[in-house]
Amino acid sequence: MNAVSWPPRVGTFYLRWDKGEVFQVTGYDGKSHKALIQTYEGNADEIDEATWLKLSPGPADPPQDWTGPLETVDVVRFGSGPEDPISEDVAEPRPSPE
Repeated sequence: MNAVSWPPRVGTFYLRWDKGEVFQVTGYDGKSHKALIQTYEGNADEIDEATWLKLSPGPADPPQDWTGPLETVDVVRFGSGPEDPISEDVAEPRPSPE
C-alpha cells in the first residue's frame, strides 16, 4: 500500500483500501483541518487528519466515467446544426500557407 501524506491534494482521486472505494478530494478547510471528499456515487463527507492517517488511502486513477452520480451531461456545440446560432465574434480560420 502506498499511503498518501496529509493534507491531501484537492482534485486528486484516492482509494480507500478497506472498502475498495475511489473518492475525490473536493476541498480542504484550513481552519478545521478537514478534507472534503466525494465518492463516485455522489456521497459527500469530511475526513480529519487522524481519520486520514488511520485509513491510509492510496493514490487512484480517476474513474473512466468521471461524471459519476450525474445522470446526464449536456455538451453544447454551437453552430453544429443549420439553425444553431453562430457568434459574430468567432474569427474565420486563417488560410493555409501554400
